[in-house]
Amino acid sequence: MTLFGKLLMFLLLALVGGATTLVVKNFQQQDVLNTSPTPVYSDVLKNISTATEDMVETPTTTPVAAPPIPKQKEIPVSVATTPIPLPSIPPTTSVVEPDWNTINEKMRGALTNVLCVSKNGDVFQPLSGSGVFIDPRGIILTNAHVAQYLLLTSGDEKSDLLDCTIRVGNPAVNRYRAEVFYISPRWITDNAKNLFEENPKERGENDYALLLVTETTNPNAQLPSSFPFIPLREKLLEVETRDAFLAAGYPAGFLGGIAVQRELYSVSSFATIQSRYTLGEDTLDIIGLGGNLLAQKGASGGAVVDGAGELVGLITTAIVEGNTDTRDVRALTTDYIARAFAEEAGFSLYELKNAALASLSEQFNIQIAPLLRKKLTDVIYKTSGN
Repeated sequence: MTLFGKLLMFLLLALVGGATTLVVKNFQQQDVLNTSPTPVYSDVLKNISTATEDMVETPTTTPVAAPPIPKQKEIPVSVATTPIPLPSIPPTTSVVEPDWNTINEKMRGALTNVLCVSKNGDVFQPLSGSGVFIDPRGIILTNAHVAQYLLLTSGDEKSDLLDCTIRVGNPAVNRYRAEVFYISPRWITDNAKNLFEENPKERGENDYALLLVTETTNPNAQLPSSFPFIPLREKLLEVETRDAFLAAGYPAGFLGGIAVQRELYSVSSFATIQSRYTLGEDTLDIIGLGGNLLAQKGASGGAVVDGAGELVGLITTAIVEGNTDTRDVRALTTDYIARAFAEEAGFSLYELKNAALASLSEQFNIQIAPLLRKKLTDVIYKTSGN
């Protein structure tokens, strides 16, 4: 048996047993056209903790004064908390005022709505989330808790349960179909058990995923040569920043299922950082943007953009009790997502701009996606009693 065969057999035994560990690790570089280095998946899969049926509930973060950001692991993210007041920081003066109208127009053009409906009508209600194009070739950044449902659009009769489309515009209309390009295996491992939870208590750790547009919903239409996108901010977001941001998504918390499918509009809102959280030590991983119209279900996967028009955060959780102005929208920083991706995938998220997307997607969907999909289907059929 080849080395790859042995590794794959070990991986399958690990997932079936549910007691060992699994990770997606060690992407390597290989030469492609013009000898430009391109990240590719390696065959080494190890070290992601697999879930057991009796996993304890994941704690959430607690807001703290900054800087530094001490590690906290106590209060569920869905429970309202009072952040410790931050030290007074003098506002910075920008030399050039951002052109927010242009930034807003560009951001809305790159925004997507992810809509999934049940194929048989009795397993899932319509599911709506947000995403944002981050690459002109059709890569969408969204949350793992949104992208997990796209794992249930293919496979055998046990997993081919949903029909998911990528929608754009106002109101949102069907435009594309996509496949999961990458989803955090750690997130699936830790959260598959919450698949049917209406309001799971999560703190946002590893809640990121990438989708890749593969075709249009109109069989007579062609994919565009380039998608509108928001580039990732590569400069570290300073803990003390008082800069203004624009946040946008497709909130659907106050709409019924039919309205979501027919009358869903994107929303954008100014925001500043009201609270700061860490998932590690001394790193700015989650920013709290206070209450606004994005503090609704459906806005998850929405964008937070700075005055340079770059993506600084991905909306992931919100305190949804009370009116929207008293809620708290929280976003994973792109700094955190990039670090988490590099740790799991083995290469930088920023290297995707030079990556051979088709081969990476094929490798993920052949080698890794079926294993993650099984974790979800195990929950589905355990819940249904089948």
